[in-house]
Amino acid sequence: MEDGLAVHRPGGSRVIRAGERSHGALSWAWALAGLAAGAWGFSDFIAGFCARRLPVRSLLIGSKLTGMLLALLYLAGRADPLPGGVRLVVLSAAAGTIGVPSMGLLYRAMRDGSLTVVAPVAAGAALVPVGWGLLHGERLGAGGVIGAVAALAGITLASWPAGDPAGPRRRPAVWCAAGAAAGFGTFFVLLHEAAPHDPFGAAAYALIFGGLAGCVLLAATGWQTLRGLPPRLWIFPLTVGTLEPVADAAFAWSASGAAIGAAAIVASLYPAVTVLLNRVVLREKLPALHLCGVLSALAGVACLAG
Repeated sequence: MEDGLAVHRPGGSRVIRAGERSHGALSWAWALAGLAAGAWGFSDFIAGFCARRLPVRSLLIGSKLTGMLLALLYLAGRADPLPGGVRLVVLSAAAGTIGVPSMGLLYRAMRDGSLTVVAPVAAGAALVPVGWGLLHGERLGAGGVIGAVAALAGITLASWPAGDPAGPRRRPAVWCAAGAAAGFGTFFVLLHEAAPHDPFGAAAYALIFGGLAGCVLLAATGWQTLRGLPPRLWIFPLTVGTLEPVADAAFAWSASGAAIGAAAIVASLYPAVTVLLNRVVLREKLPALHLCGVLSALAGVACLAG
């Protein structure tokens, strides 16, 4: 295991040794993780709204192809040499590929269940990188531990059925969301491990391989999957496909400058964004228990960033 973390900067990379992370660097890391949470939360809100009106495969393939196009444009225009190495390519390919079924499970869960229940369950993805970080010697500190517990408790409360009479019918959606959480958690770890010194390159490669997986899915299901989508509705998969690369890159950069477990917990607060947008835009009822969960999660972020 290395003694420090390599952080990518526009002018190059440098290694931050253990104990060298400044408060300013950590503040930027938390801000980037928060940006990832906001982009993923907004993306999932749009995806959940569309999943009940559009075929899930059309939304999934359209967004993945959009992300691949943006990644190719980034690699074509970046000043630094293209990232290389077997480790980067293999781990980025695994991250991008596993992201496709994970998103498919999430979209199906959002189609069949309530967004206020499904989104927080999917945020359990944070448990995977937290466990990975602890196994590799990361320490959160007292405030970090309190923040992690508060954030994870908030995620649990926000996902609790809260007396919903439709709960039994939504159980398959919750299981799909749990499967998506496992996949996204693995994606977090693979993306970080692919190239901690070049997070943007790793995120771009993951998006490209995710787009290739989308092409395979398109070939298997037929072009009618996209051809049948009315032109006026293309704005939705294009928007989702634009927000996902922003979130992926922000998280990868954040995890390169902070403990991956802590960064994943902050980024996994995207359900708070999804739930609040659902409440404000769609007027979906937010039970008191779910509100307590959202507030607890936000308090946890404050402890982590403090």
